[in-house]
Amino acid sequence: MDQLNVVSLSDAKMYLRLDLDYTIEDGLITSLIKSAVNQAEQFTLQVLWQRELSTITPVSGAVKIYEYPLISVETVVDPDMAVLTFETIETQGFTEVISDTAGFNTVTFVAGYGWNYEGGSDVPDDIETAIKEMIAYYYENRDNPVVGMPTIATLLLSPYRRITLF
Repeated sequence: MDQLNVVSLSDAKMYLRLDLDYTIEDGLITSLIKSAVNQAEQFTLQVLWQRELSTITPVSGAVKIYEYPLISVETVVDPDMAVLTFETIETQGFTEVISDTAGFNTVTFVAGYGWNYEGGSDVPDDIETAIKEMIAYYYENRDNPVVGMPTIATLLLSPYRRITLF
């Protein structure tokens, strides 16, 4: 999976009212999709396309995973790549992973919205629309960029913004 699973090239071209046969700017539109998805992820603190991620535990061997939505914790391995046993504790704002061995262990996990085969991404419609708005704005204003997101994108993404205190 990648950012194009959140908003496909054909969906972006339809939103931009471009003919699907018009391929000259496909590279530009693809990069705008990726940039908009990444910007939406940074704003909301959510993982919008499902992927495997990893983090290193502090010396205590326990780590809090704030990525949302968290699908599963796959493995915990020590610096010598030995697989460790672990337990997870779910809380409202994060998942804590506690390994049975202290040290700088690597925790591998899967996070992000999935892909449903009946019509696309499981990303909420408001987030998808905000991303399309960003794509359209950046496409139409590529010669005169401004700092920040279009106001409509901010309004659509704000209810999905996660606040973490860490």
